Amino acid sequence: MVSRDSGFDEDRLYDEFPSGASEGFGPDEGFDTWVRVNDATLFTDEALKNPTIQAFVRAPFSITYAQFKSSHRESEYFIHKPNRAMTGQVNGIEGVVDGIGGDDPRTPITTLILNHERTLAFRITRSIVVSGGGPAGQLVIKE
Repeated sequence: MVSRDSGFDEDRLYDEFPSGASEGFGPDEGFDTWVRVNDATLFTDEALKNPTIQAFVRAPFSITYAQFKSSHRESEYFIHKPNRAMTGQVNGIEGVVDGIGGDDPRTPITTLILNHERTLAFRITRSIVVSGGGPAGQLVIKE
């Protein structure tokens, strides 16, 4: 059994995986990038006239989306060290999740995984995070 004091460096293990970008699954292809989706600038003027969309973009929390390709470096950090993956502390992952980190880099993140019975060996993993300065909720969907 490995203890915290054992000197085991899990980051070194994660870094042995190839980067998503090196295999066509990086930010340029829509992976490894956090994007806030309840951002008014993403909606047309017509959409912003809808009261429901207005409420969505004015909500007192952020809804952020990202997708990761399994068996890649960024996915390993996302799975095992979500606080770092969501706060710009992992090279290769762009963007941040609002309300994560701040004064406490260990923001509690409650996670629900859909299709958890599926292997991660070759799947795309998608995440939707609801955050707003306290604990965050994350819905992870294995393709």
